[in-house]
Amino acid sequence: MIPHVGIAEMLVLAIIALVVVGPKDLPVMMRKAGQFVGKIKKMGQEFKDSFTEMGEDAELADLKREIEELKSMRQMSNLSDEAFEEDMRALDRDINAGFDMSERMPPQPKSKSKSKLKKIATKPAKKPTKKTDKKANNDG
Repeated sequence: MIPHVGIAEMLVLAIIALVVVGPKDLPVMMRKAGQFVGKIKKMGQEFKDSFTEMGEDAELADLKREIEELKSMRQMSNLSDEAFEEDMRALDRDINAGFDMSERMPPQPKSKSKSKLKKIATKPAKKPTKKTDKKANNDG
């Protein structure tokens, strides 16, 4: 945390520096202090720039990876489209071959089980007896 230095504090520091260092060496010391602060700022900026550059490199690597994935997906989608079309053509050939075979085959005789089902379905339902009517009235 940087302390807040006001005008009064700076004036006090200037007077102490003038007394301790002396008027003769004060300009030389201030110039060296300025150069030192400049070097510190420059080092901080280089440090910040290196992190920014590393972040940009990582972002570029991510972008390149995403581009490669999209390219491979595009190639895969092209292949899958071609494979899909080929599967559809094969299915169409199979369906057409099935229709051709059904036209050639003689009609099949009806099975007995179907005729039994028809007889059962056509029989009339039994009329309810008095016993079943009483049970229905007692339940309800």
